[in-house]
Amino acid sequence: MDSPLIFYLSAFTSLCVVAVSSCRLLRRRLLSVETGMNDLPFLGVKTDTKIPGTAVVCGGSIAGLLTARACHDHFERVLIVEPEAWLSTEEGRLVHSRNQTQARSRLIQYSSIQANLCFLYAGLSALFPNFGDACHESDISIAPGDYSVNFWGTFYKVPYAQYLGNLPKTFYASRKALETLIRRLALNPKSFPNIQQMVGTVVGVTTDPAKPGYLRQVSVRTQDGIFDIDAALVVDCTGPTQAGLKWLQRAGFGASLDSLTVSFDAKMHYSSCRMVVSPSLAKRLPVPGGFDNLGGSVIQLFPDMRKDGTYFGCLKDVGNEEIGTEIFLCCGGWGIQDLPRNLAGIRQYAASIHVTQPIPGWVWQFLDLLEEVEDTLTCSLVRVPASFWTHLESAPSLPANWIAIGDSVSRVNPLLSQGCPKALLGVLSMNTLLYKMDKTKAIPANFSRQFFNAQADKIKQLWESGKALDYGRSTTEPAPGETLEVGSFTRWFMRHLQLLALTDDQAGSTIWHSQMMINSTSIDALHPVLLGKVLWLAGKLWLKGE
Repeated sequence: MDSPLIFYLSAFTSLCVVAVSSCRLLRRRLLSVETGMNDLPFLGVKTDTKIPGTAVVCGGSIAGLLTARACHDHFERVLIVEPEAWLSTEEGRLVHSRNQTQARSRLIQYSSIQANLCFLYAGLSALFPNFGDACHESDISIAPGDYSVNFWGTFYKVPYAQYLGNLPKTFYASRKALETLIRRLALNPKSFPNIQQMVGTVVGVTTDPAKPGYLRQVSVRTQDGIFDIDAALVVDCTGPTQAGLKWLQRAGFGASLDSLTVSFDAKMHYSSCRMVVSPSLAKRLPVPGGFDNLGGSVIQLFPDMRKDGTYFGCLKDVGNEEIGTEIFLCCGGWGIQDLPRNLAGIRQYAASIHVTQPIPGWVWQFLDLLEEVEDTLTCSLVRVPASFWTHLESAPSLPANWIAIGDSVSRVNPLLSQGCPKALLGVLSMNTLLYKMDKTKAIPANFSRQFFNAQADKIKQLWESGKALDYGRSTTEPAPGETLEVGSFTRWFMRHLQLLALTDDQAGSTIWHSQMMINSTSIDALHPVLLGKVLWLAGKLWLKGE
């Protein structure tokens, strides 16, 4: 063989080796920066030494409860300040949330459908070792993370074989059931004796004259007056009200915070209809494999977004074979306000969704049989608020011991079920920093800066994927300075990847891991083999004029 040929072959082989190694290193880096997978091992790990003082968590919703639970491992005391008084009573921690007579006053989705990702299940299992047992006690199903997602009339390939049939698990529960369960676990004095919750509203913060750049106290208004509480760390979990920004502005920190928020409005609406399936009816419902054996999702139907901005789904909620099982039927979409509130309307709505293959016949039989229990139907209508992201990582000056988690920083499209996982990403970012710091000393001066940078890296992928989806509809109002053309290539690529996932295991695995937020990075869909398949499919469709 000629020496020049040997040289070129050797050079090509070396380039391939370098390219593969570089991609692996890049993916490993992205897995650490973009996701919470490398942070999960530090979650729920007790430490011998705790930071002196009190971590004050402002807000007792899911973000606040998870934050408080993580802080329990690092601080001498943890205090949750929650305005809604009934959440500090036994009713806020019931084993069976269906028995609650009250609802969250400022949480529009409290009585609505919710999907929970495998990543969230992993995080909750790390925070609460008895999470599985508590789910069982509350009639919450734990099952493989298969949401029966159907693209345009066909179910995509879920990677059961990749896990030898043992697909990673998640749990199936509505927002009410989940939040009530987490509150019961986090406020258990036997498990977490250093966590306390008080009824009140944080109305301000004061700086520490002895330590410039730090907060010293929070001011809490209660029915008995205003009290000042010393704080080693202040965490804003007040949600979209972003009350923390107002406190900081009054304390002299927030002169330029208002300009850090980016927002767009997808103008989404959805109806969430709850029904109770009786034990006898459950045995007759024509769900593949049997309704009682179903983990949690009946079907999630997504049409071609180019032609249709609707969505239809059905999820199981809490229940058992004795009293029956609650289910949610959800109809929603972009720019659609006239949504069904009864079974006839739901059936008509589902039939109107644009598909390329007929929706399975058992779906219509399923809806027909539900007429037997239509008298149990209750419906909530939700107008999804605008998405926003306040880029606190770009703030010029913030207190070293103040951070914000969950919707206090960003709100994303609920259709992708990333709201609670987003809060968990913030908790993980905080927990890892606390785990690695010297606990014999106070919070370091760069703590909030490190936290907001880490959290922003993790939020970015959620924000961009949700925006690309929402900008695909003409009714979306884009962020100032942007047009709906933003993300057009991502939408084109994802459409073809979804088509490929109907028949291709690699494409199905990539979509599933991305949806479940486990072991997935922003470059996985660009794997050379998968990229080649997508381009080949796109070429064939182009030749057909599709």
